[in-house]
Amino acid sequence: MHATSVEGVDDMIQLGDLSEAGLLRNLLVRHRKGLIYTYTGSVLVAVNPYKDLPLYTEEQVKLYHGQKLGELPPHVFAIADTCYYNLKRYDTDQCCIISGESGAGKTESSKLILQYLAAISGRRSNLEQQILESNPILEAFGNAKTIRNDNSSRFGKYLEISFNPDGGIEGARVEQYLLEKCRVCHQAEAERNFHIFYCMLAGLTAEQKKKLSLKDANAYKFLTRGGSIVCDGRDDARDFGRIGGALKVLTFRESQSWEIYKLLAAILHLGNISFEETSQNNMDSSNVCSSEHFTLASSMLEVPGEVLEQSMTQRSFLTNRETVTKPLTKEQAAGCRDALVKAVYNKMFLWIVGKINGIIGKAVKEDSGSSQRSIGLLDIFGFENFLINSFEQLCINLANEKLQQFFVVNIFELEQKEYLRQGVVWDNITFSDNKPTLELLVSKPCNLLAMIDEESQFPKGTDSTMLYKMNQQHKDNKGYVSSKNEHDSQFGIKHFAGQVFYDSNGFLEKNRDAISSNIIMMISISKHKLLHDIFKSELPNKGVKKSANNKVTIMTPTHSLRAMGDKKQMPTLSGQFRRSLESLMKTLDACQPFFIRCFKPNKDKNSEGFDRELCMVQLRYSGMMDTVRIRKLGFPIRHTFKDFMFRYRVLLNTAVCDPKKESDGACCQAICTALIRGKDQWKVGKSKIFLKDAHDSILEQARELALAKVVLIIQRVMFGLHDRRSYLKKKAAVRVLQTNWRAYKKRERGRKLRLGYARLSARVRGRRLQLLYEKQRSAAVVVQTQVRGYLARKSWKQQKEDAFNAAREQELLARAREEQTLVLAAIELQKLADAAAESQRASQEPEPISDDEDSDVGGDNKPAPQLVSVAERAAPKNVNNYPVVEIGHKALKNIDVEETSFSYTEEDLPKTPPSAGPAPPPPGKTEQVEEKEKRKKKEEVEEKEKKRKKKEEEEEEEPFKEDKELSFQKFCSLHFQGDASHTHISQRLRQPLLAHQDERDSLACLTVWWIILRFMGDIAEPRAPDPSNPQARRTSSAYHPSMVQRQGRRLSSMVGLDQKILRKNKKKYGGGNRRASTIQEEPEDAREEDVLIGEGPTLDRPLTPLEKLHIIVGYGLSRPGIRDEIFCQILKQLMGNRDKEVCLRGWILLSMCLSSFPPSQILLKYLEDFLRRGPKGYGAYCAERLRRTVANGEREEVPCEMELQATESQKPMDVTVSLMDGRRFTLQVDAACTSREVLRDVAQKINLADSYGFSLYISIMEKRWSLGSRGKHVMDSVSLCEHAGRQQGAEEESRAPWQLWLRKEVFSPWHDCGADPVSTDLVYRQVLLGLKAEEYVCDKEDEYAQLAAKHYFVQFGAENTPQNTRRAVEDCITSSLIDAKSRAKWNQLVGSIHAQGRYRSKDVAKADLVDYARQKWSLFFSKFYAVTMQSGPPLPLSRFALAINSTGVSFMDGKDTKLLEIPNVELTGATVTSDSRPVGGCLRLSTFQDEFVLRCAEAAEAAKMIQTNLEGLRQRSQYAVAMQELGQPDDPSVLVCKRGELLVVGRGGDFSAARRWNTATNSSSGLSGTVQMNTVQFLSTLDMPSEATLNLLNPGYNQPRALAGQGPTQKEETVAPVSIKEFALENFGTRTAGKALNRVAATQLAFRERLWVTSKEPLKQPLLRTLTNNSELSTIACNAFVDILSITSVDCSDSNPCW
Repeated sequence: MHATSVEGVDDMIQLGDLSEAGLLRNLLVRHRKGLIYTYTGSVLVAVNPYKDLPLYTEEQVKLYHGQKLGELPPHVFAIADTCYYNLKRYDTDQCCIISGESGAGKTESSKLILQYLAAISGRRSNLEQQILESNPILEAFGNAKTIRNDNSSRFGKYLEISFNPDGGIEGARVEQYLLEKCRVCHQAEAERNFHIFYCMLAGLTAEQKKKLSLKDANAYKFLTRGGSIVCDGRDDARDFGRIGGALKVLTFRESQSWEIYKLLAAILHLGNISFEETSQNNMDSSNVCSSEHFTLASSMLEVPGEVLEQSMTQRSFLTNRETVTKPLTKEQAAGCRDALVKAVYNKMFLWIVGKINGIIGKAVKEDSGSSQRSIGLLDIFGFENFLINSFEQLCINLANEKLQQFFVVNIFELEQKEYLRQGVVWDNITFSDNKPTLELLVSKPCNLLAMIDEESQFPKGTDSTMLYKMNQQHKDNKGYVSSKNEHDSQFGIKHFAGQVFYDSNGFLEKNRDAISSNIIMMISISKHKLLHDIFKSELPNKGVKKSANNKVTIMTPTHSLRAMGDKKQMPTLSGQFRRSLESLMKTLDACQPFFIRCFKPNKDKNSEGFDRELCMVQLRYSGMMDTVRIRKLGFPIRHTFKDFMFRYRVLLNTAVCDPKKESDGACCQAICTALIRGKDQWKVGKSKIFLKDAHDSILEQARELALAKVVLIIQRVMFGLHDRRSYLKKKAAVRVLQTNWRAYKKRERGRKLRLGYARLSARVRGRRLQLLYEKQRSAAVVVQTQVRGYLARKSWKQQKEDAFNAAREQELLARAREEQTLVLAAIELQKLADAAAESQRASQEPEPISDDEDSDVGGDNKPAPQLVSVAERAAPKNVNNYPVVEIGHKALKNIDVEETSFSYTEEDLPKTPPSAGPAPPPPGKTEQVEEKEKRKKKEEVEEKEKKRKKKEEEEEEEPFKEDKELSFQKFCSLHFQGDASHTHISQRLRQPLLAHQDERDSLACLTVWWIILRFMGDIAEPRAPDPSNPQARRTSSAYHPSMVQRQGRRLSSMVGLDQKILRKNKKKYGGGNRRASTIQEEPEDAREEDVLIGEGPTLDRPLTPLEKLHIIVGYGLSRPGIRDEIFCQILKQLMGNRDKEVCLRGWILLSMCLSSFPPSQILLKYLEDFLRRGPKGYGAYCAERLRRTVANGEREEVPCEMELQATESQKPMDVTVSLMDGRRFTLQVDAACTSREVLRDVAQKINLADSYGFSLYISIMEKRWSLGSRGKHVMDSVSLCEHAGRQQGAEEESRAPWQLWLRKEVFSPWHDCGADPVSTDLVYRQVLLGLKAEEYVCDKEDEYAQLAAKHYFVQFGAENTPQNTRRAVEDCITSSLIDAKSRAKWNQLVGSIHAQGRYRSKDVAKADLVDYARQKWSLFFSKFYAVTMQSGPPLPLSRFALAINSTGVSFMDGKDTKLLEIPNVELTGATVTSDSRPVGGCLRLSTFQDEFVLRCAEAAEAAKMIQTNLEGLRQRSQYAVAMQELGQPDDPSVLVCKRGELLVVGRGGDFSAARRWNTATNSSSGLSGTVQMNTVQFLSTLDMPSEATLNLLNPGYNQPRALAGQGPTQKEETVAPVSIKEFALENFGTRTAGKALNRVAATQLAFRERLWVTSKEPLKQPLLRTLTNNSELSTIACNAFVDILSITSVDCSDSNPCW
């Protein structure tokens, strides 16, 4: 045995026997001597003595104050003093981490440190006392007796004490973690509840206990479940007195204390409540057994007894429209009672902590701007391992794992890494690391706490399912112990302190930590003030409402379990604890830590016992052995050279080392050499000096002695200097007095002169101000005169207009009355004419109607009504009535037959036979008229009866209910203008429902209202024009029904840009002649017309439902500002509408609008509520349409006929997607379905893994274009196809023959055919079909033969037969090539190539064919974008097509020329910059030399595609360029290369992009070595770069790129040549400028206004968009245009153009 182990040492670093036995014996020897503290360097080991020791007196505080660590025997005061000293010395935050098992004495250690800091900081108020008195309160409410500790902390506590710069305490803050609230209801055997219950029962007076109806502790179930009521060594009555005194010190009012006691008493009474089983509605239920405890609990909680009983025996659930109450069983009711008790106690504890923080942290908040530092004391629950461990023990042990990891990192990892960085020679010490356990618990994916949280979110998740998932996920983890069988509910975790088994029962319920809504409602009713305060955040905002019958209606709480159900994810207890723990670790990382390791000598709490095995286990898992070794061998004191010299320069002997000549490191070494004795007792690193713990005290003592000597010298010099300065000061003062006296006389004389000048200048300024005032007053009078005149003229003009309007209204009313009188007279005259015609039918002949009169009656060739003819025939026999006939004739011309009830038809008038003679009138005409009137009255009565019955039937149905908060009626009252109502009407609107700033929007709203009325059937359709009328035919032909669609929308504009380019460019780039299309191509320069036609002859005709739908939706798509108006109009027509057919059409229209565009955010919530309360059929259907439209965005085209039919039937649409191999899949889509969704569904059906580059195509009549693979709407393309079919002459009812295809559009640069056989097979089939259709063309016949041979091998294998050869030729060779060369020669050529047998398998041959197609026809596998070049190197054209493929990008002129081709290796990046235009952006394409700025409507998509290709290539590339000169002369392993040289980086098994160093080879020198990754740049290529590419990387290279077909030209920026029309489309503004428009809307507005053509109308706003926001320049521009009109007042018409 070593000599140091006999008597023991204060610091275990000094032990000669550094073994576990030596450490254990040292602790044993000191424990027997009553020495409970031992150092391990700066780490203090404290052994719990289980008795009181005289070590913490005032004398001990004075003894350790100001002493260095190690000068006195080990003590907790020494650690506290060191923290305080370092706080003032280094001005950094400190923390003391106290760790150990439960019962090791952590709480007592933290209290002792707090007492010491309060004693030495200096008292300035009672703040220190308040901080100290917070401990008894927190211990009473948060500590309890356990089997291991009589005062065990059942919560974690972090006390942060703030100090001012002088070292005084400014305040404190307490942070609590995870109170064990389940202890209130359940205690383990031999354990107690929280101390406060026993202290309250023992300390309250008899009168107070009587008021609370309290008895002894053994009378309450919550206090006796552990079987232990008395705790040895604790006086509960005395502790209660201390608690009451502490509450007073912390300024708790008496009323607050009493309310706390009332809540505690209520908890005890609730624990004695019992439940009995009953039955209610054939369901198990329970009732509270009648007892005085229930009555007492309800009175102390101040809630009605029935409400309290309902909250514990019932549970309410909120469904769609009602609240469902479910009775609870006896066991469930007891659980609900326990949840109430735990929630009340937990909330009360949090309220007490917050109250304490508000008192002791008040000074910190008031002085938060000052520079304060803090010392943190961490007293958190120790490691626990009971017989039954639950969720709380898992969280407690997680916290201890975190603290252990913090200890390991600070003691071992950081220190050893610092030695390596500084170059100190050091042998690494191995230590036990608990990082795998932490990864299992919280760090790695699918950790235990994450799985517990995930299972807690599932409504049907149980503890057994959670345990099953954890066993399946972590059964192979060494730190996890799975359950023995499926019935075992335990699992184990190997912690740093040993293996612990946890019982999973109750995990999810404790983790959810949710409070029942019934309990929250009960608390909201309570009149207990404190109960309301502690649940303030959980209570509903509006509290309780009372109805008319005095029944209580409880509002849903905002934070209840039911309210949380609507959220995406409920907060869990483990999540909250994990976040608090992470915040704690961040706080500890920012502080300088000190560690106190508390040891428990035995499990029996015996002051004399020392269990060697227990202490040995604690030594091992605490890492004390490794700590001793690293503290003994290491250098824990570290200073930078600068800091060391700043503090200890006074110790430097300048004769030995001059700091002006020598470096700081040399000076530091000289100081240590002179003062520190011993070999290897200190080390010098690269920028720091390393010392032992004891050396810091040596240097500090020497510094204090040196400073004392220097201070004496400074004092002596300062005293002499002070006296000298005093003499000189007095001497100077005398001179100052003399000088000032002389100057005073001169100043007095000067002051009088300045006063005179001031008076003179004041008179001059006053005169100027008076003149200025008179001038401004005259100007104001002139302005007032002009304004008054303007207002008077305006008022007179308004009065004049009002008078004119009133006179016109009177005139119109008089005219209407006159016309009605004339009509009545005409009818009477008709009766007289009939009577005359009956008497003279044989002798008289009817007079013919003149051509003039015939043309007056009608505007067409239709004969006039016979009513006028009969009147004229009767005129000669009744001369007096002849003028009346003329008046009636003229009146009838102006009356619409649909607007009067007195009109007749030709069926009601007498018929004239075709004979020459007059036709006699039928007998009994008068009786027929009377009979018709009777029949008409009868029909009216029947119609009224039908309406009455229909109304009664509709009233029997449930009315349309609305929520008052989100009702459409409320929206109307807030946003409708004028007196517009929210209910159904059948008249035209005079103004829109909503206010619109744009006048065109207002006019469009009125037109939409008219069409909506016609669509829903509220008004009748206009009459069709007469085909026999030439004028009508001209009108009808001028406004064809197709004009409501986009007239200029041509099929060629729908075809993709790739098809246009490749059709014109087949032969040059591997293409051929395509078959002629049956659709005639329109000219490319055809003008784009307006989408919609305004109200007029176009719409004043019969329209089909589809046409009306196109008009309404078209307005919504082209004018985003009226979308809310359209929705409001439809909703208005559905409100209060009793006509089922009209409502059905309205819901269909609403569904179609919701499928096309979404409403604004203002209307969205009202519309959602309206749909939620709609009819069963269309309510949910429309709500789903709205959700899909909001998710996928608005449409760009109007709906098609298929969508209308699907909406009427409320069924999804079926579309068929064809594959290249002939397979077809039928999918169900809706109006909002995008190409991305269709591709995803097809890929899932065919198991397509590599879907990159596949796109959805649509074809119609031999034309095809791509829909991409992103967010384009499929039904937009279908709508375009239907429109194209109608344009080509197809019938309206028949659908256009369109078809959807899945094709490969583009390859990735790193495409691997072997990665996905399904993808390779689809591309293979696509290439074969393209070859046969002459879409893909080869240059030579041999290439065709090679492809056919590969296809032969794929289809038939190695067998060579003539039949197989013929079939292979027919599949791959076009008919034209077979005709040009005989079939026999093709068969022979393909057969000979196949006979060579080059391929091992069919998959290899298929992949080879696909790779050939990818390289040969890269242009055909490209993504094309139309661009306009804004700036960059000169090109022949400024508008061209940008092609992006696997090789790079190309600029195509659309005909037969590649303007420029840039490979991927030369590209450096692609970004997007936005501009003021409504659609698209600028694509900034960067290369090694140049930069191109291209204007593109799909700039973002193109940039993303280019950037994805470049990033993917760089990640896979092994070729890199050195960005700087590399190499280190002293390290031969580092690769030497120059800037710009090509490096080949090895991507072997040890390569990692995250590593700083990797192996590379210099292609120039052939040398290999390691390079730093941040010094090289990877090239975007998989092949070896060419010499030309490497030359581009040279910074000196500055030659411009040579264009195809051109020589080198001077580099200059290009500007796109444009016409005035194109310039106007890009730069002119519109009336909707400033609003967000899509591409279609912006183009339509530009074409509609045609701002570039001549106009005689003055401008209301400037033409240029840039002047719109400048009011001053806008006014000048508009006035200038008026002057231009006045100067150039010429006739600029089509017949007389201006140029």
